[in-house]
Amino acid sequence: MLVDQIDELLENQPFQPFRIFTSDGRTVGVRSREFVWHPPASRMIYVASPKGTERVHMIDLFLVTRFTVNPQRRNKGNGHPKRRPAK
Repeated sequence: MLVDQIDELLENQPFQPFRIFTSDGRTVGVRSREFVWHPPASRMIYVASPKGTERVHMIDLFLVTRFTVNPQRRNKGNGHPKRRPAK
């Protein structure tokens, strides 16, 4: 079941960031599908850390307890708040 769920999360259009919770208490965030590799017919997934480190999380899907989807921020324009003109 979790293999199908991870595939569905990775294939969602548009992609929505999500978190993976494991039975040993770890939580791993997935900000973009480019950071995840799920080999076909495998129960393992690999999640790269987006923080500029070379860390890769190897996660056995049999140890995943749940996934939660994080709502995407909807930025308008360039994502910066509008500034009031100086008086």
